[in-house]
Amino acid sequence: MIYSEETLRKFIDGRPSGKDYPYNNGTSKQIEFHIKSIVADLERSNLIKVEADFKSYGSGYSSYIDIFCYKKDGSSTIKKKDVLWIDGITIYISKLAPVAIYGASNKTKHSKGGGYNFLDANNINSIPKGNWDDVLYTITNKLKKYEIEMLRKRELAKPLDFKAKIPTILNDGGYKIFDAIFYWED
Repeated sequence: MIYSEETLRKFIDGRPSGKDYPYNNGTSKQIEFHIKSIVADLERSNLIKVEADFKSYGSGYSSYIDIFCYKKDGSSTIKKKDVLWIDGITIYISKLAPVAIYGASNKTKHSKGGGYNFLDANNINSIPKGNWDDVLYTITNKLKKYEIEMLRKRELAKPLDFKAKIPTILNDGGYKIFDAIFYWED
């Protein structure tokens, strides 16, 4: 079971675990290639544009790949005073197990850079305002095709029931199961 102490400790140590390839005995490069295949499949959708970060935000290490999806028709994008505001759904696909989460998020882009927000145990399974049913359906079906399980907030928001030191800067006080699976150290 993914939530056992033994499995969570493996994740905290950066060791993948899963019953099927590449999570059972593949290398980190093979797992990343697998996730790149999923991203390529998402990119073929007529509904969404996809931005995937395979570089751990430019520094450090993340235990997941951050994938930002927004509406291809432009309805989730607004330009205000030289700043592009994009509402979307962020997906984290774990590099440690065949699991993922999603949540509402947004990005800004401007001439000097931009900004974005991170998912945490509190905003999992949320969607932006408006109609995102077709987008979410597309995302979840693509992940199911690759046997990626979508995890739920109810489980991930539970506190860890053992002592641990998780290499993350995303923790908001007291480790949760979320922190053992989805962490980023800078």
